[in-house]
Amino acid sequence: MYSFSERLTDVRVENGFGQKDIAEKLNITTSAYGYYEQGKNEPSIETIRTLAKLFDVSTDYLLGLIDQPKHPINFTIKDDFTLTDSELQTVKHMKEQQLLSELSVNPVENVEKLTKLWKFIKEL
Repeated sequence: MYSFSERLTDVRVENGFGQKDIAEKLNITTSAYGYYEQGKNEPSIETIRTLAKLFDVSTDYLLGLIDQPKHPINFTIKDDFTLTDSELQTVKHMKEQQLLSELSVNPVENVEKLTKLWKFIKEL
């Protein structure tokens, strides 16, 4: 699990910023910001929020509590049917390619065929 200081350094470098750039955005000295990355000082909650917005990640990611930059988003269609964001994007792409409408003509049989084909493809 990453520490805050490690994660902060990583996201800064990944986003192509220098310590001075971030310090200026936070309106603090470069050395004050450097202490965050060294683990010598901890920023305020408001500063953590600002950093998360700046790097477009969740505060939990910065704090090392989760390993994905953002929390997964789930969409509930019905009480017993939920899709993750990536699943929803997959359905969207299937719809754009008219695959969803073709599968819907005879859904049970067509999904079974698609499942068999997918298993075959994965084995290649």
